[in-house]
Amino acid sequence: MKCARYGLAALCLLAAASPAPAAAPDDATLPEWRYTLRPGDTLIGLAQRYLARPSDWHRVQRLNSIADPYRLVPGSSLRIPLAWLKQTPAPAVVVAVSGRATATPPGETARAVRVGESLYAGTQVISASDSSITLRFADGSVLILRSNAQLALDTVSVYAGGGMADTRLRLQQGRAEVGANPRRAPGSRLQIITPSAVAAVRGTRFRIGAEARVTREETLGGAVTLDAASRSVTVDAGWGTWVEQGRPPQPPVALLPAPDVSGLPARLDVLPLTFTLPPLPGAVRWIGQIAPDARFEQVLLEKESDAPPLYFADLPDGDYVLRVRVADAQGLQGYDAVHAFTVDARPFPPLPTGPGMRVRQTMPVLKWSAVVGSDAYRLQLARTADFAAPLVDVRSTAIQWQPQQPLDPGAYYWRVASVAGDDVGPFSTPQRFVFDPLPGAPVINDVAPVFADGALTIALPPPPPGLRYELQVSSDAERTRILWQGESHDGAMRAAPVAAGSVYLAARLVEVDGTAGPFVVRRLDAPPPARWPLLLFLLPFLLP
Repeated sequence: MKCARYGLAALCLLAAASPAPAAAPDDATLPEWRYTLRPGDTLIGLAQRYLARPSDWHRVQRLNSIADPYRLVPGSSLRIPLAWLKQTPAPAVVVAVSGRATATPPGETARAVRVGESLYAGTQVISASDSSITLRFADGSVLILRSNAQLALDTVSVYAGGGMADTRLRLQQGRAEVGANPRRAPGSRLQIITPSAVAAVRGTRFRIGAEARVTREETLGGAVTLDAASRSVTVDAGWGTWVEQGRPPQPPVALLPAPDVSGLPARLDVLPLTFTLPPLPGAVRWIGQIAPDARFEQVLLEKESDAPPLYFADLPDGDYVLRVRVADAQGLQGYDAVHAFTVDARPFPPLPTGPGMRVRQTMPVLKWSAVVGSDAYRLQLARTADFAAPLVDVRSTAIQWQPQQPLDPGAYYWRVASVAGDDVGPFSTPQRFVFDPLPGAPVINDVAPVFADGALTIALPPPPPGLRYELQVSSDAERTRILWQGESHDGAMRAAPVAAGSVYLAARLVEVDGTAGPFVVRRLDAPPPARWPLLLFLLPFLLP
């Protein structure tokens, strides 16, 4: 069959495995059915059983050069053009639907596609974004129409009482994945017509994509012959090509290998689902699909990205399969990699709200948001981010928790999960905080004050690195009457004017950012004035 019959100067994809033999000159352009003769067969009997006009048996005789219509050789092949055969409608069956898809039968309005329904010739099928439709045809061929695609069912019929299937589809937009005639039924054919090409295949696996002026094809099994603009090229499994409208097909190029999925997680408990894949030379786009099983008859989600990772917003908890491939600079998509995984993201983890990254209190309060539907929460506190040996692993009905004993200084990690009945959800992202105690109380009781010349001088121990003293001298222990205040970076202090007598010294350690520890208050009493100089002066007068 020649593509010119369809008035398309484009592409004709013909299965290389079973080429049709040369036909008689007057029937050279007619596709044929091959029937294997059985004992007792006669041309007249076969004509009554299979031909639309039983009187055409003599045309079958002439086409096959049969001398005696009553003496047929069992096991030999009989050629019969499809146009002469009885034709019976064989609607496509909807195997799976994901997302939003519509079907418009002839003369009717668009309606939602339903799994299990039959779609007859003339029906238009459209898939929306993030949607897919899987159709099965009479010979077992399966077509998965991907998102944002349009497909018209021109012919869905069987001939010769079901002996062969004739399926002709028009892919007006988008991409489709096809497994054609998996049972290798003789004579069955499947054609896919795009705005710039015709794909006619028998017993092969391939992908085809339709744009306004470009058709792309990738052969995954078998071999496909492409004819366009009076030129032919054979595309074997593992190769692909593209055709621009009105031009010959490009030389086939090798499909890119499947991405490496060995490092992907088997269990995901955080949304959105994230799949980070290693770079692949030659890849300019990454395509990911998720299905409930490895058959991929129902594609639940589909995403494309210019680079990994691939993100999928949401899925119910359960088991799934990811299928991922890459596309090259010409838009040809390579081999698939498949990865099974489990989603266990519910009940959703709470959102930690406090404390911050630096904690000064010895017993900080850990807080988180409430989760609707949760009965309780499970909290873990550890000194390491892997929570290999948690210090605390408790269940709480509140949305906060406080340790009962002071923490030791250092770094801590905590996380919290929601509990709904017996189901414990995934933990939140681990939170880290550092317990950095407030500056301690300074030691001021062991130093001697000096009162002299109306001033108070004292030498405190040098403060720890990064700290300074804040000092006050007051006349009362409550420090309501401040006589002097100041600071010291080395511990030395001179307060003036301070009269001799009873005063109170208050000291605390302060960090660079102004964070201060507790005040320590000490009473200072000035010693009585020395009497020895006066006695020495009066001694001569007191002696006899």
